[in-house]
Parts: sequence; C-alpha cells; structure tokens
Amino acid sequence: QVTDILDVWFDSGSTHSFVLEQRNDLVSPADLYLEGSDQHRGWFHSSLLQSCATRGRAPYKGVLTHGFVLDEQGRKMSKSLGNVVTPQKVMDQNGADILRLWVVSSDYYNDLRIGQEIIKRTTDNYRRFRNTLRYLLGALDGFAAEEAVSHDQMPALERWVLHRLAEIDSRIREMTEGYDFHGIFTELHTLCNSDLSAFYFEIRKDRLYCDAADSVERRACRTVMNEVYERLTAWLAPILAFTAEEAWQARVQDIENSVHLRSYDPIPDGWLDPALGERWAGIRQVRQVVTTALEAARNDGAIGASLQAAPVVHVDAARAELFAGEDAAALFITSDAQITTDAAPADAFRVEGIENAAVAFATADGGKCARCWKIMPEVTSEDGICNRCDDVVNAAAG
Repeated sequence: QVTDILDVWFDSGSTHSFVLEQRNDLVSPADLYLEGSDQHRGWFHSSLLQSCATRGRAPYKGVLTHGFVLDEQGRKMSKSLGNVVTPQKVMDQNGADILRLWVVSSDYYNDLRIGQEIIKRTTDNYRRFRNTLRYLLGALDGFAAEEAVSHDQMPALERWVLHRLAEIDSRIREMTEGYDFHGIFTELHTLCNSDLSAFYFEIRKDRLYCDAADSVERRACRTVMNEVYERLTAWLAPILAFTAEEAWQARVQDIENSVHLRSYDPIPDGWLDPALGERWAGIRQVRQVVTTALEAARNDGAIGASLQAAPVVHVDAARAELFAGEDAAALFITSDAQITTDAAPADAFRVEGIENAAVAFATADGGKCARCWKIMPEVTSEDGICNRCDDVVNAAAG
C-alpha cells in the first residue's frame, strides 16, 4: 500500500515537474498532452493549475482530446456483453494496416466505434488504396528518368493531376500539424477513388495501352503516374506502414532504402494552378452528365460498352470553351463525341443540378478496331485496326 499520495489528481498533475523536468532526454513544457475528453476536468486541469501556479505557464504546448472506443451499437465494451474487440485480434485477423486505417478513418473528436461491419468497411477502403498502388506499379513497369516529360510539355489533364497533388500536399501538411488524421484519410481516399481510379486512370488507359511507347503523350502520362506514386507512398507511409513499404520496395528493391526514411520534399513551383483546377472541375461536371447518359443507354440495351457511343453534348458557350483543345471522346471514353452550343433536343439527357449540359445519344459509325476496340469508320473488317493503331504497329515493326 502506498501511503504518501496526497491526491491522485494532484499527483498525476505534477508529472510535468517530476517526469519532464528531471529527465535530460525529455523537454518541458511537453509538446502535447493526449487523453480522453473526460480529462478536461481531470489530468489536463490539475496539470494546468499546478504549472501556472508554480511555473507561470502551461505545462504543455498543445492538448489533444479524443473520444472513447465503443462497439458498433455505441455501447461501452464489457466482457459481460461479449462485445470486446481487442487490437491484437483485429491485427491477427486483418493485419496491422487495417487497424491503423480504422484509426485514421475514424473521427476521434467523437467516440469511436468498432466491430465486424466497421472493420469490413475499413478493409474495403484499404483495398482501394492497395489497388491504386498496384495499378501504378503496373503502369510504371520499366519507367526510367530519361522518359520523363517536363511540366510545360504535358497535356492539360496531366498538369491538372499535378495541380491536385499540390493541393493535397498543402492540405496534408496543414492537417498533420493540426492532428486532423480523419481529414488526411478523406483527402487520400478522394484522390485514389475519385480523381485517379474513376477518372484519370480510366481516361488514360487507352493512352497507356495503345499509344506508341515513346510518344510524348504517353511519356507524360507515365511521368505523372511516377509523381503520384512518389507522393502517395510518402503520404500513406505513416498510415499504411507495411503496405507503403511493400509498394516502395517493389520498385526500389533496396531494404536499406525504406519508404520511412524518405524526406518529405516540397511540391515543385508551378504545379499549383487554381485556374486549371477550376477549368477541370467544369469539365468533370459535363463528363458526369455524359457518363450518366451512357449508363442509362447501357441499361436500356442501346450499347454494351461506352466505346460503342458517339454522344452529342449540348452546352453553353462557357462550357464549350472548357473543352477547347481537348479530345472529348477520350475524356468520355467513347469512340467519338461532339461538343456543340446548339440548342439541345427536348428529349436530351440531363442531370438535375448541372445546368447548361445535355446529351443526345448516338452510336459510333464504323467497325471495331481489333487493337484498341474503338469503333472507327476506317475499320472495315473484323480483324482490322484503326489508323492510330496501324501507325503504332508499323512503327514498332520498323
């Protein structure tokens, strides 16, 4: 039995004195005090009162409070209810990265919930990150520095991706300083799921697979994907520690050169381009109308794949200007597409909430290219290929 305790709260509140100030390997005041929200009137409070009274300052530079871990129904865990979820069990069944991802994907300002369904959703989110990394590794096979294209030589879509990396990098740095881990998760999830997998990767798949290997456009695409890989592995390393290392070593293949030993380099000047970001936000709005129209046509049996379509997209002059210099068919993943400022037919497809954009559905004319699968007018036989593919194949054959 300990008999020299004055008061448990008083004694715990004095740790800033007998722990921090009496050890040379620690600093005082503390960088951060972390505890549950119940400690606002407990440890945080007693520490603050004592330090202010005896030192004239707070014992910490910052305070972080968090909620408590509950089960999926929001109940306190207890053996009697049989709802205890231990970290070790989660790691044994799913791996440590799943547990780490659950932590950052939870809003710790409130109570955190965990259970089988929540872990399942976390695993689904993990697969999205892993699939993004796997796609990048495949697309970058054989990439060398000599292949890289400078920023000013890149198409607008590639420069937009770099703009997004610059935006996200700035936000992640700011949120890291503020311990906003849930915000970091949201940024990275949006990047991988919405910006890359559902947008950029889909659009550039044709360029990666079917353009000439040494074309500036394909090289620019791979240059950008290399930048995405470099940044994404760095951002994910503190969260998915093992997965990030696995993805990093897949290319580096040097165990001494760990992803966790890399410096967090700043984004190059010129990547951030708000005007370009605004332009592509408008393009993506129109694209949403087109892809929704194509999905409706697919459900109606009018087409089996988007490459069978050649939509006519009716927009106003401002939206038409957004597409200047762009290959609309490539952006829509169709074989052909037309952007027009003509008035849309009454039965044109529209999406509620997106103004000045309507789609008149049409099918592409021609035959199916055996190489890229686009429907092109110059393809007249079952095993024929389009002009683009013919040029690439002949150039490769010498």
